Amino acid sequence: VDFINETGSPYHTVLACSKMLKASGFIELTDGKPWSLARGGKYFVTKGGSEVMAFVVGGKFFQAGTQSGMSIVGAHTDSPCLRLRPNSKMSGSGMLQVGIQCYGGGLWHTWFDRPLGLAGKVVVRESKQDVAGATCLAEKLVRISEPLMILPNLAIHLQSADERTAFTINKESHLQPVLCSKQFDDAAAAAAGRPEDAKEGIYARHHAALLEVVAKRLGCEVADIVDADLCLMDAYPSCLAGLYQEFISSPRIDNVLSTWAAVQGLCEFASSSAAAESEDVCIAVSFDHEECGSQSACGADSATLPMWLETMLSSLEVPQPERPGVYARSFLVSADCAHGVHPNYSAKHQSEHRPDFHKGIVIKTNANQRYATTAITSALFREVCKQAEVPVQDFVVRNDSPCGSTIGPIVSSKLGMRTIDVGAAQWAMHSCRETCATSDAGHLLALCRGFFENFRKIDAAAQQL
Repeated sequence: VDFINETGSPYHTVLACSKMLKASGFIELTDGKPWSLARGGKYFVTKGGSEVMAFVVGGKFFQAGTQSGMSIVGAHTDSPCLRLRPNSKMSGSGMLQVGIQCYGGGLWHTWFDRPLGLAGKVVVRESKQDVAGATCLAEKLVRISEPLMILPNLAIHLQSADERTAFTINKESHLQPVLCSKQFDDAAAAAAGRPEDAKEGIYARHHAALLEVVAKRLGCEVADIVDADLCLMDAYPSCLAGLYQEFISSPRIDNVLSTWAAVQGLCEFASSSAAAESEDVCIAVSFDHEECGSQSACGADSATLPMWLETMLSSLEVPQPERPGVYARSFLVSADCAHGVHPNYSAKHQSEHRPDFHKGIVIKTNANQRYATTAITSALFREVCKQAEVPVQDFVVRNDSPCGSTIGPIVSSKLGMRTIDVGAAQWAMHSCRETCATSDAGHLLALCRGFFENFRKIDAAAQQL
């Protein structure tokens, strides 16, 4: 819960991961530069501020007599949300509004009547400390958890009979949040000594009131702001819910939960004696843009992960002819949330595959490869869970339902690596606010830690075709 409350954008998810990794003694590497690695070392690297890979080099990696590979848990840093347009300045009926784009496939009706904050990246122009009079562009992160905006619903009395029975919205016309009234903004402008409707520079693109809040939080002038990538978010923090506080009610459970479990599990593995005895490189990686196809420099469908892995193997002096064997012995756990059975909509699940809360990690299977799970990867994973004392359950979609997908098939096809798709069960996937079980967050963490500790021994003992 504390981890999710630090997030709000992919950038803040990576920032929270970086803090966790540094606190555990991981060394930060630079993307695009040579790496100096050692067995027993622990490292991490980021790209664009929204993708992160952390890894622990086992003390016995690629030593004589070993059958080394890479044990990888993959997730994603992004979630469906409303994001500010490049030109967000708009107004209507005496209200200042913020123009947004819909990012990913959200349940957009859940964003109504919720106080909204914002988080993301801002590019500012600042003075160079070593050159008098010179300036440079710098990326800054901003997170404002206060309720800056609201997206009000339409009263039932103003809706037609058809509108009442089916909540339908026009994403262009009905999803523009209200920032403030023009009356209050004019009064604030007069008090601050700025024009009521400033139109020069960045003021032409975004409301001055919004820019002032962002600039104040960053400690810069509004005129220093050049551009921004800002996500709206539920201003109400994550919390425990239910009579026995057995549920986590939170934004962005999909898929910040899996990112947290992968990184925290790696940190716990790194601090254990198992790391010194490990024959593998154990990796936690989380990508951006999964919710819109993964085709970006920071997405799972980019060349970034293959290049990072090759840079890593080169630095560890694994000869080129030996690398295909390392990949062949490697394994990817694609961790993304699963659909828990909903007590009011249980018929939406296939009757023999209804994941329940508190009953463990869900193996996701799809015959048409929307998930990358196979019989052997499923069997190996069940053995990992058995040793970690983590319960397991299965999920497939009904034949008359569409099936989502994950980074699993993408990374598996790019690397030719054995892969399984799994996740913790949750309700209301892609809602502004989602729900999962506290016990399943614990199950996912135990699974990640156990996977890093035990997979190589389990795999070495298996007889495969």
